[in-house]
Amino acid sequence: MRSFTLAAVCVLAVALATAGVGCSKKGGDADSLAAAKRAAENILVRVNGKAVSQLEMQRQADMLLEQLRHYADSAQVASMMPTIRQQALDNAINRILLEEAVQKLGITTDKAAIDGKIESYRKNFVSEEAFQASLAKQGLSADKLPGEVELALRAEELFRQRTAAVPPASDAEIREFYNNNPERFQQPERVRASHILIKTDANDSEAVKAEKRKKIEDILASVKKGADFASQARAHSECPSKEQGGDLGYFERGSMVPEFEAVAFALKTGQLSGIVETQFGYHIIKVADHAKPAATPFEETKQQLSAYLSDQKRNEAIGSFFDSLRTAAKIEYLDSTFVR
Repeated sequence: MRSFTLAAVCVLAVALATAGVGCSKKGGDADSLAAAKRAAENILVRVNGKAVSQLEMQRQADMLLEQLRHYADSAQVASMMPTIRQQALDNAINRILLEEAVQKLGITTDKAAIDGKIESYRKNFVSEEAFQASLAKQGLSADKLPGEVELALRAEELFRQRTAAVPPASDAEIREFYNNNPERFQQPERVRASHILIKTDANDSEAVKAEKRKKIEDILASVKKGADFASQARAHSECPSKEQGGDLGYFERGSMVPEFEAVAFALKTGQLSGIVETQFGYHIIKVADHAKPAATPFEETKQQLSAYLSDQKRNEAIGSFFDSLRTAAKIEYLDSTFVR
């Protein structure tokens, strides 16, 4: 079964595209250097005669781990380690196949493009020192970086060529996916509400709290007598939402503190609350809309779905191309634990 996507393949050559990606740790002591030397000498696979070492596999694994940490907790990551190691080795193999493919197909780039891409990466950092530190963290040096960027640009052109003839997702394909995956398009219950906030502080004295309570009571009385809620919010609220007349937009359950949320979801459209006390202070809430759970209309998601499904088709084209490269390649596993 194919073990990579277009995104995974791109990671092989564009390690620096996301600032701060971690790779092999570098240590200055003798034990660390000796361990790195052993890892570099421990050959796991040969691809068309080119060696993939344990050190290179670990470099690929570190990049995958850095990405996963944004989406999974440490326990989940630990449970995935066997899969991560296998994926890392596959990525290292695919990198060699990628290098060979762009060379064989005569795909090139120029120095100006390489320099421009490096400069765009550099702009992601607050200083040159931070940029160089990120390179070092990735096991890269200034002299190796142009080669990495060159491979990335050549890979981008290869992917472009290999997907140029792939048609975008058709209306029929988009509609079929929408109809077959209704659970993906369910909108939860939502409320659109505005509020007026008079802040309180844990250190407020009883007299100060009473004064603030009186202020919110007076505002509520004015609104009940017909004063415009948005105007009152702009004039009195101590929340940044005052600039929008107190409008908080739509929110789902779990988005607000419990006391606020309980009242907001209990109100009907157009209803006004009493005074609601939370850790932030005293609120008056007005609900502008109370939307029940419902499916997202097809037309609202069609454009996003089109992009998603079109990307999937391009991923499949790149995946098939790499499958053909792997079939034609001589891949020798020296470590039997990685043999599929």
